[in-house]
Amino acid sequence: MKRFHHGNLRQALIDAALAAPDIEGLSLNQLAASAGVTAAAVYKHFASREALLDEVARIGFERLEARFAEVFDIARPPGGAADARARLSGLGQAYLRFADDEAPLWRLMFGMQAAAYRATARPVLRPNSYQYLPAALLGLHRCGVVAREPDERDTLFAWSAIHGAAMLRAGGVPTALRPVSELAKDVADRVVRSLG
Repeated sequence: MKRFHHGNLRQALIDAALAAPDIEGLSLNQLAASAGVTAAAVYKHFASREALLDEVARIGFERLEARFAEVFDIARPPGGAADARARLSGLGQAYLRFADDEAPLWRLMFGMQAAAYRATARPVLRPNSYQYLPAALLGLHRCGVVAREPDERDTLFAWSAIHGAAMLRAGGVPTALRPVSELAKDVADRVVRSLG
């Protein structure tokens, strides 16, 4: 049985969960066995399976936000119409790549298991992943690409389009298996057209 120094078991459990091929289906007993400890040791760090999954989902949203932050600085407005369009397409690419690269984590984050986490997530002092898409859509308006200021329904539509494309990719639908950059640009262009 592996031995952990004080403070290492919690991180080992999180790392094991993040590496699992089916995070949503994990049990604390499985994690304990993979870490070489008893189930009782796991409960010293996580009160329940849901508490562990909430922590893993939180990490996932931080990782997704980091990818979005690589696309553009949310604190700065776009430099013009081309930049505004590139931001939207870039967010789509980042989202699709995240869904491809970290599929088990992505499924957890947007599945029923993490619904409680999403409902109770506390705002932080830095941007979060949900702020980038509205910012990108607003940038399109401010740069004259779309005539009216996008609202929450427009954000939901845009997010549904790219999330739907990610779901179709995950399901192996041939038309969604195009290169990520091509698919993201196509979705972004269609979103822009729908906003008029």
